Amino acid sequence: MKQWSTFAQVSGSAAAALIGLLFVAVSIRIEYIARSQELRNRAAQTLSLFGTVLLTAILIAIPVQSTEALGTELTLVAAITTVGLFVLDRRATATASTEPISKALGLITPTTVVSILLLVSGILLVLGIHDGLYVLVVPVIVALTGGVTSAWLLLTKITEPPKPRQGQP
Repeated sequence: MKQWSTFAQVSGSAAAALIGLLFVAVSIRIEYIARSQELRNRAAQTLSLFGTVLLTAILIAIPVQSTEALGTELTLVAAITTVGLFVLDRRATATASTEPISKALGLITPTTVVSILLLVSGILLVLGIHDGLYVLVVPVIVALTGGVTSAWLLLTKITEPPKPRQGQP
């Protein structure tokens, strides 16, 4: 697995940097995000996607680890991620936001793809099929791309309510 160390470094570094940028984006729009259960949960989904990539990269980088052990770890991460993302999605859809981006955020979230392919990769590795690592590339790319898109929408597409004119309440 030594040949996968560069992939782990690149994806882990990207995820860590994007976690920081997500915090900045949410901080800039905190007034609006805090008022919406849906937007809070969508932001948490994005954080979870980035965190999943970061954790996956850390697991790949563990030295002298068998492929089967990595597969077991990834299967566990997939199970936890699936439950967490499902709960966040249910909470997000329980109360619709008035923000125009809420529908877009619901449509672009790649939670299902990431969860299923992470699980498939883990199972393949547990079974001793080393090509399961190649399957892992797809959920990492999808999680990073979907997360960046969500963070961008949270930062740029939240509409501010019109400010009252002078003399109006």
